[in-house]
Amino acid sequence: MIKALLNSFASFRAQMVAFIALLLLAVTLALYFINQQLEKGLVRQVDEYNRAVVMATDLVFQSLSEGDFLYYLVAQGETQIAVSPESIIRHILVTDADGKIIDSTERGDIGRPLRAAIGDLPPLREGDISRDDAAADDDQELRTVTLKTTTTGGKRSIIFVVSMGQLQQVQSTAGRTRLAAMAVVGGLLLLITAWYSRRITRPITELSRAARRVTSGDLDFQLEIRRRDEVGALSATFNEMLAGLRAKGQLEQQLRRAERSAVVGRLASGIAHEIRNPLNFINLSIDHLREQAAPAAPAARAEQDRILAMIKDEIARLNRLVSDFLSYGRPARLTIRSLDVRSLVEEVGELVSAQAEQQGVRVDIIQEGAGETRLRADAEQLKTCFSNLMINAVQAMPEGGRLLVTLRPAPFQVEVEIADTGVGIAPEGVAQIFEPYYSTKETGIGLGLPLTKKIIEEHGGRIAVLSEPGKGTAFTVTLRREPVLNPSGSYRIIPLTDEERAAIGGAPDLQTLKEKL
Repeated sequence: MIKALLNSFASFRAQMVAFIALLLLAVTLALYFINQQLEKGLVRQVDEYNRAVVMATDLVFQSLSEGDFLYYLVAQGETQIAVSPESIIRHILVTDADGKIIDSTERGDIGRPLRAAIGDLPPLREGDISRDDAAADDDQELRTVTLKTTTTGGKRSIIFVVSMGQLQQVQSTAGRTRLAAMAVVGGLLLLITAWYSRRITRPITELSRAARRVTSGDLDFQLEIRRRDEVGALSATFNEMLAGLRAKGQLEQQLRRAERSAVVGRLASGIAHEIRNPLNFINLSIDHLREQAAPAAPAARAEQDRILAMIKDEIARLNRLVSDFLSYGRPARLTIRSLDVRSLVEEVGELVSAQAEQQGVRVDIIQEGAGETRLRADAEQLKTCFSNLMINAVQAMPEGGRLLVTLRPAPFQVEVEIADTGVGIAPEGVAQIFEPYYSTKETGIGLGLPLTKKIIEEHGGRIAVLSEPGKGTAFTVTLRREPVLNPSGSYRIIPLTDEERAAIGGAPDLQTLKEKL
């Protein structure tokens, strides 16, 4: 249950809800803090206005009690409040019951009617902190505060002309600050949303790119899963789909190879009798001509022998092609027995030595280590493999060179490396040389190496190639000493243990081969 709860919190929907909630909370707190600061500024300004009115009232009562005029007290500087066009209190007046000015901060007001002195200024109502309209005239920023009092001289009215400019300035600044704060918060909100949306959509973008790679035929990759939400589940499903497509592709390749082998088998069985019988007749006829129609002159006889030998070589090559067809198209029938790999390799070396000498190729067979080179395998099949590899190596050195065959016995396997100093193979060719019908030679049909690989794998072994154009090629054949039989009758490769790997070690790289060659 706890796991399900954690998964629900890790879901895409929960993440979006949490993100929006956090954004709303952050914006609310930011705007609340800004508004609180602005309100404090307004409250301070209102308090300043209240203090100004209170001090102005004290000044009036000081004037009444001491009998001095207001303009006199202001002029003498004996007041704690400034009364001027630039201050909060601009004008203080005292009128009698008839509305006649009897005291003022302006000496010229005394004796005048109140209306003549202040006009029709609006009264300052409680809580009134805004202008009446948007006019720029300073008079529209003035308010009056009227106090009623009774003295020995009768009823008196005290009028304060208050400037609202400072309060309106604070209010205007607060409004601009709110707008700026909202703009900043909105900009940050957009940036955070853009960052989060990019983070959310990045796996989807990667999925889109991966889908395009799959469309183009590239299946050799896997998406990295960094999240546990629905997008992560989608990525995992996509990886499963890729694995399925790769497996399907491998099955299709195996099916194509099987179909190709079946076609080759049918073709081989059809052409075997049609080709081999005439070839055998031609071969026998050549031997008959050599014995019965040989010229008497030694020079002519030597020329005839040379021409007939070339014809017999071509017949042998055609026979090998037919044998390759038959061997590649038919299921393997291995006859497993104990054999010495070194003796087998030396026997093949003797077979290719004649052609090697003609081309100026030196053939060396060496063994690294003093281990046993015996194992259980099909001698004829392995002989075919080593023959294909060594003949190819000699043919790759038409101008001469060195063919080095190295045996490396190990406790659980025997490794045979066949390296030459020939023309080498291009990188794109290395990836295709084991494919049927692919050949780098003008006269080849591309079945020698595929047949070699097929035989070695049927023994449960491996073959690898390392090549560099113009520098040479090295084929490495690895055979277990005791192949393991599958239920189907073929042999399979048994993965080596850590102990076996440590005992065998690694094969040399091309640089080491160059130094040895």
